[in-house]
Amino acid sequence: MAVASARYGCNEQHPTCNNCERRQIFCDFSLSPGASNSPGNGEHGQQLERSTSGSISQRTPSQVAADLFKQPDLVSTKSTTDLDVTDLRLMHHFSSVVALDLANDRTPEARALWQVHAVELGFKHHFLLRGILAVSAFHLAFLHPERMAEYAVIGSSHQSIGLNDFQATLPHVNGTNCHALFAFSCLIIVLAFASSTKAKARDLNSEVLHWFYLLRGANIVLNMHFEALRSSFLKPLLDEMAHIENTAAYRFPHTEQITKLFRICNSKEQDPESAQAYDLAIHSLLSTFIQVSLLRDRGEGTVLATFVWPINLSPRFLDLLEEKQPEAIIILAHYCVLIYWSETTDSNEKTWFIVGWAKYMLESIREIVPEAWQEHLEWPQAMIVE
Repeated sequence: MAVASARYGCNEQHPTCNNCERRQIFCDFSLSPGASNSPGNGEHGQQLERSTSGSISQRTPSQVAADLFKQPDLVSTKSTTDLDVTDLRLMHHFSSVVALDLANDRTPEARALWQVHAVELGFKHHFLLRGILAVSAFHLAFLHPERMAEYAVIGSSHQSIGLNDFQATLPHVNGTNCHALFAFSCLIIVLAFASSTKAKARDLNSEVLHWFYLLRGANIVLNMHFEALRSSFLKPLLDEMAHIENTAAYRFPHTEQITKLFRICNSKEQDPESAQAYDLAIHSLLSTFIQVSLLRDRGEGTVLATFVWPINLSPRFLDLLEEKQPEAIIILAHYCVLIYWSETTDSNEKTWFIVGWAKYMLESIREIVPEAWQEHLEWPQAMIVE
């Protein structure tokens, strides 16, 4: 996020910086003074695992809503009693099928998170309701290829409306809407993958970076209202995202492929800020790689652990990706291996919304990496097979 230069007085809202306005992303500088707590700020960045350790609550105490589900329901704008059967079908499909698929942890609390509580909260927050319907539509498109175009149009419509409302609400996050905002941020991850056709390699800025920027909103909400989220129905999800086991890297094969990125991406010509951004991104990728490898050895799902990495990326690293700097692109290529590993569960069931994405991202990367850097794509290419 670029630094805004406008002067402001007491009780005035910060201006929105030009870069964030151009990218159509939430500008955390526009929050009231002292409210910004986005990832990457500070000496080492606000990593998600640090946020969920509980220390963040000491810095930014959160107002906990008395009862989330006593808030007023949304009011229908329909002037007749005609039913929208398509939307009813989408809601039924989400509650009975998609919600159970999203519950990576098979405990009753994890299943109720999406099947019961998120749906109920959706009736009180328009953006979350639209996100639920969008995810359901894209899942039906995956299940019924013969009707893919039809469901994709429906899903894209709900997704667009939900995103607009989400971005308008995010600058006003508080103790009454933070749960819905964070739940929608999680659905953004699903929509980021499910809404792409993956027909051919495309520019990463339009397909990947836009969603990476939006995911920063999840960490902003988490950092500002950790205690309220941690003590709510979202606890199983946050516990799973925060779970880190200290394990020696040498235990797992291919770890050296991640550690050698420190040498590949280290150049004396880099400015200190870029060098630090690469270093932090590789450290975070190594930590994610170890956790994913550990889960794979146990035969457990790795999707949620894999998605922790893009949430933790610093603003500077995202800028380097947007500039198509070779070092940043090579790091992203190695992350594609983790996406590929998450495509298939231990029971050989496909994770529907990321099927084919690893190969698609790697093909897009090959199109833009300079010839001198192509050799550093050999390991990701060897790991991501047909």
